[in-house]
Amino acid sequence: MKPYFALVTLVLLGACHAPVTLPENPTTAAPEATSLLAAAAVTEPSQLGGAVSAAFWVNPRQADDLLLIGATGTTGLEVYTLDGRRLGGNTDIEAGLVDVLPGFEDDTPLVLAYDRRQSSILPFILDRPSARLLPVPGSPIPIEDELVGLCSHRSRLSDNWFVFGVTDAGLVLQWELYRDATGLAGRLLRSIPAGKGSGSCVVDPGDAELYLSDEEFGIWRFGAEPESDTTRAVFDLAQPWGRLGEEIKGIGLYRVDAAHAYLLVADLGAEHIGVYSLPEGEYRGSVQIDGLSEPEGLAATHAGPAGGWLAVADEDESDGATDFKVLGWSALATALTLDSAAGPIVEPAGNATVKPHLETPIVASYGDAADDPAIWVHPEDARLSLVLGTQKALGLHVYDLDGRELQFLPDGQINNVDVRDGFSLGGEEVSLAVASNRTYDSLSIYRIDPASRQLTAVAEGLIPAQMNDPYGLCLYQSRSGDTYAFVNNGGDGRFVQFRLFETPSGRVGAEAVREFVVGSQSEGCVADDETGVLYVAEEGFGIYRYSAEPDGGSERTVIDNIDGGRLTADVEGVALWIGPEGSGYLVASSQGADNFVVYRRDTDNAYVGTFHVVADPARGIDGVSETDGLEVTSAALGPDFPQGLMVAQDGRNIAPEERQNFKFVSWEDIIQALEPD
Repeated sequence: MKPYFALVTLVLLGACHAPVTLPENPTTAAPEATSLLAAAAVTEPSQLGGAVSAAFWVNPRQADDLLLIGATGTTGLEVYTLDGRRLGGNTDIEAGLVDVLPGFEDDTPLVLAYDRRQSSILPFILDRPSARLLPVPGSPIPIEDELVGLCSHRSRLSDNWFVFGVTDAGLVLQWELYRDATGLAGRLLRSIPAGKGSGSCVVDPGDAELYLSDEEFGIWRFGAEPESDTTRAVFDLAQPWGRLGEEIKGIGLYRVDAAHAYLLVADLGAEHIGVYSLPEGEYRGSVQIDGLSEPEGLAATHAGPAGGWLAVADEDESDGATDFKVLGWSALATALTLDSAAGPIVEPAGNATVKPHLETPIVASYGDAADDPAIWVHPEDARLSLVLGTQKALGLHVYDLDGRELQFLPDGQINNVDVRDGFSLGGEEVSLAVASNRTYDSLSIYRIDPASRQLTAVAEGLIPAQMNDPYGLCLYQSRSGDTYAFVNNGGDGRFVQFRLFETPSGRVGAEAVREFVVGSQSEGCVADDETGVLYVAEEGFGIYRYSAEPDGGSERTVIDNIDGGRLTADVEGVALWIGPEGSGYLVASSQGADNFVVYRRDTDNAYVGTFHVVADPARGIDGVSETDGLEVTSAALGPDFPQGLMVAQDGRNIAPEERQNFKFVSWEDIIQALEPD
């Protein structure tokens, strides 16, 4: 299939693949190679198989001690010096691909190889004195297809190692490596459709992007973090849309420093090695290597003398033997005016991370279904507290602190929910849960019974929300003793404030007492009962602070925004951790960055820090991403949550890929990770 027909086909069949982002101005010119470079070394020919894939092994205790490991098919894995001498290897497997994870455990590099015979990924450790590759105890990672690409990534967020395998059918599989009772194991996290023809891959840790070659189409780019969006973007295209030839083979990465790198592409159709700057993607030119006739996999390293090295598998030699061509980085850098690494690369400190303690069962509906949680604290025994969670297609869930479902109310498209104690009803103080109901454009109101821990509807008939799409909702209890509900309209940011009251029949009614407009779509909001402040998240802008009182008007203060601020659209749920004497924290879901931003609760709302909720392989729980609603409490809820609890909706529930649910995170873990002053 011609590249331009492939482009049209992929766009038309986009529903069959991951979402695609296309470049606005594709480049039609294909630049010629600028230089012909001589290889610094050529390895001894492969004894039986063919040179397919390459990786560099760097001695963690001696940075200038480098070896080249080649996957050579039926010959297995072969180990070479940089001047091309074969030292050893492993002939027990049929090696189709190889990758090296530097500093995996105790700074020991881990060698991963794809064994074609058993269609599995196998781990090895290199014994440097003998140059033998020794199997690592554990469970092989099985592949139910042929593997055509293999690469790895160490997350700056979680510090965990991930492995990517590209199948012949066009799936990008991502595993997390971890230890279990048998040794090393891999847990499949997600499967990303990339399309038939996908092949080599490499990850740039600077921006956590996975680069994937497609032999006839070009190069794709994906988010490498397991909780990232699976939308794929075009990095460069084959002619006539881009600079690449008709057959893209191996791709590799040379790191200059923690933030910058070069992507190297074995372009068989154009008969050269192309070079791009990362992360900006600027094309820097191309070179040919003398004697290189059919490049396959390639690898690059910044370690060692000569500024580092490049190795390319040459699958087709005229004499029938295949080998690896080795080139010093300095030669390539001189030819194309490229930078070289100045020394060891120091990884920057990432955002704080925490792990979930537990998760709820998945909701019944597919797609974007779970949304907003609320936490009700039991007045006598905090261990009997409840978590409410909306399912905006069907109703309202009630969970205990172990995440078990106690009740489900199939009352319509319940979108947001909040709770307050101390509402006077029937001559006693009761706890209310109030929710926005998009099925009936109304407020759903429930009484929470502490004895049964069940919710019972107590609204005085249908209470209209006075808008066509009641979306976000939060409650406020004024010092006057009145309880209010803020409801916003989907799409236009219009807010209506209702006062809740007991009706003569002993139920709950509502009257509108205030209205204001934020400006554009808003959902998340939270009110501080002690200070009389209402916090509102405008999804495409940031966070505002309003008065929560009914006569508060429309005056507001900006807390933070997405334009030069610390938030990434969409800005979704907001919640308060209430401490003594005005202390505490405001927490916001920065959905576009899959993280949570924390501010102080005081009048300045100073920034405290940002954290991610990452997977806990030991508990078998994935991380949290694309969060809509969240809630926190400062109440001590037992030994698992001694300083309180955060509950967050998980928009992408992976490992395995399932319908959405809610994750429970200890506030103690969050505050320890942030280490505020």
